[in-house]
Amino acid sequence: MAAAAAIALSGVLSAVPAAAADRQDRAAAELSDARVEAPLTDIRESWEESRPFVHERVTRAVPEVTPGTVADAFEDDESIRVAVLPRTQKAPQEIAWRLHEGSSEEVVVLYTWREEAFRADVVRQGGQAEVERSLVATDTRAEPGELLSHMDALATVLRGEVISTAAQELAETSLYVAPGLETDLDAARVEELAERFAALPNPVRVALLPSEAVEYEGAMVRRGTGNVAELVQGQRDEPVVVYMVNADGQVIASAVSGTAADHRFGLRGGSLSQTASAARNEDSAEATLTALLDSLEETPQGGDALGHTADFLLYAVPFLVLVGIGLVLVFPVRRVEQRARPDGWASDESPPPRSGES
Repeated sequence: MAAAAAIALSGVLSAVPAAAADRQDRAAAELSDARVEAPLTDIRESWEESRPFVHERVTRAVPEVTPGTVADAFEDDESIRVAVLPRTQKAPQEIAWRLHEGSSEEVVVLYTWREEAFRADVVRQGGQAEVERSLVATDTRAEPGELLSHMDALATVLRGEVISTAAQELAETSLYVAPGLETDLDAARVEELAERFAALPNPVRVALLPSEAVEYEGAMVRRGTGNVAELVQGQRDEPVVVYMVNADGQVIASAVSGTAADHRFGLRGGSLSQTASAARNEDSAEATLTALLDSLEETPQGGDALGHTADFLLYAVPFLVLVGIGLVLVFPVRRVEQRARPDGWASDESPPPRSGES
């Protein structure tokens, strides 16, 4: 019985990937079948009723994508107008631009099917001539089964909440990877690395964030309030390392929360900032995090005598130098005073009276 059950379970599990692939192929065929004329009037009518527009062919191909689920993904934010279309006759950028006309206060988000995936285009307030794509998480491509999660990530970016979301997530984990990043990390590897960061004697929290969104928030939302790592760290004691990842999945920069990191790791060996920068591998997020962990796991922690001696000397030497200078200056003066007194007088005695004086 057990063997039969195991065989049956194996058959079911092996069928799951095949079924998912078959579903993906059917969805792709449905969405690519024929180019549709973008129904601009229908889209605007949906928006007037504060509803996203989802073309019926999209829902037929991907049943979980409906106006209701799209509204949930964007948290019913009426300042973001969303439309989801299959393959269209006109260029998606042109459609997005035409939809934005007369809606200068809203952000228009258009998802269209092209090149075997949904792609997102964004037109922001002010009616800019070019469709923006730099703020679409970091990857504008979403498979049918990933579309709603991609919308979640995009909504976070458009609301200017990438940094605050990272701060919230790092309260629960030692490693946070923002949704939508195009990296070489999978969920299992992220969990494994998070456990290693948490196990460090002096823990460090790490976040991978979309560089374009961080730059946008730094310039427009949180100007002058500290670097991104300090914002993510907040009031917690553990230092934070943030790596910025661009739309091509390259790790292009790092930031470290200031004084706590430098004090904790800087007395012996390089500072955390230097360590994080040296670990960065532009072509691999996985290699970057692994190198950072390897360096931190090799860093001597606060229990060794040599380290305590180094700490003491670092802080005590300036004080000892000042004391030494004081002694050098004081002792010669004292010797001159003593030589000026007649022999036999104590330092606290008055000289004897001269003859004839009472």
